[in-house]
Amino acid sequence: MSKTVIKYDELLEKIPYKYAIPIVVAKRAEALNDMAKPFVSSPDDYAVSIAFKELQEGYIRIKNEDILKILIPETK
Repeated sequence: MSKTVIKYDELLEKIPYKYAIPIVVAKRAEALNDMAKPFVSSPDDYAVSIAFKELQEGYIRIKNEDILKILIPETK
């Protein structure tokens, strides 16, 4: 059985908020567990692996990215 390789640096290029990535993947994995149709297949067929692969390949997007700006710390 082969593993899904997660390239976190590439994911940060798609979603520049490191704390949002696990939330997005968890929400998508939850939808997959609730019988949503996957856009890709994964060698291990775990919902989280499929969700990460969908994010890497651009199938998952955040609808309202403005809400994520709250995650950026304010620096002086």
